[in-house]
Amino acid sequence: MDDFPDYCYIRSNDQPDGVIVPKREARISPDDRGFYFADGVYEVMRTYQGKIFRLEEHLKRFRNSLAAVEIQLPGLAKLGSICEELLKRNRLEGKDVFFYIQATRGVWQRNLLFPPAEVLPTLYVSVTPIVPAVKEREQGIKVITVEDIRWQRCDIKAIGLLASVLARNRARAVGADEALFVRNGVLTEGTHTNLFMVKNGVVLTHPLNNHILPGVTRTVVLELCMRVGIEVEERFVQETELVEMDEVFVTSTTWEVVPVVMVNGQAVGNGGPGIITRRLQQAFKEFIYPSGLRA
Repeated sequence: MDDFPDYCYIRSNDQPDGVIVPKREARISPDDRGFYFADGVYEVMRTYQGKIFRLEEHLKRFRNSLAAVEIQLPGLAKLGSICEELLKRNRLEGKDVFFYIQATRGVWQRNLLFPPAEVLPTLYVSVTPIVPAVKEREQGIKVITVEDIRWQRCDIKAIGLLASVLARNRARAVGADEALFVRNGVLTEGTHTNLFMVKNGVVLTHPLNNHILPGVTRTVVLELCMRVGIEVEERFVQETELVEMDEVFVTSTTWEVVPVVMVNGQAVGNGGPGIITRRLQQAFKEFIYPSGLRA
């Protein structure tokens, strides 16, 4: 995609009304608690042909994350309008983009105690054109499994992602595309994806709890399974069961539905995208583009 102006939005104690500025001019204090402590949460949502996809579900998840870490963020209802304005300012109307939204507890001295109530949380919003994951969706990806060393509240979309950074780069170092976390022998999710498996025509996935993120695309896929008559079982799947699976796939906001064709160097099923995965990819495409168009 051609270059775009790259405007972002910032609101903080220094800019309490919020401003849209070129990213190169953006300023966030080094005393921000996001910098000190990763004391914040984030959200990622996208557009299809310029329309924000499932805005209310993303806002609900963002509110839940904020509430879980006790950040009181005013003006959240205006977030959709801020994103729309960023589309205009960046000349990205009608394009497929993703928004990165981050809120921290604000600027205050380095102290584990919460700052005073008058300290305004920092809100940052950026927009980036999406590069479609065409190769991943068509050919599938390779993954590895790693120990899940993350904290106990993976359902909160917190900005402290060091464990995921290390796992994803460990995967890349061995020629894989993603890492799947394993906690006490149970498969949970990927570094930036939700995990699904297929056995005997039944789609399996980890139930919602504090060990996985409630993915919006995950929810859509479960809805599509019901729509097209695919049985779903939400249960704990042991890592040892992976070798028995007929298919494996992952989902995310930017990747959508991506087949997994190899795990830890071993082929999944016949070594290519499976029938159920392809069926759900097609159902997802028809759901997003009912007119048959594809961005």
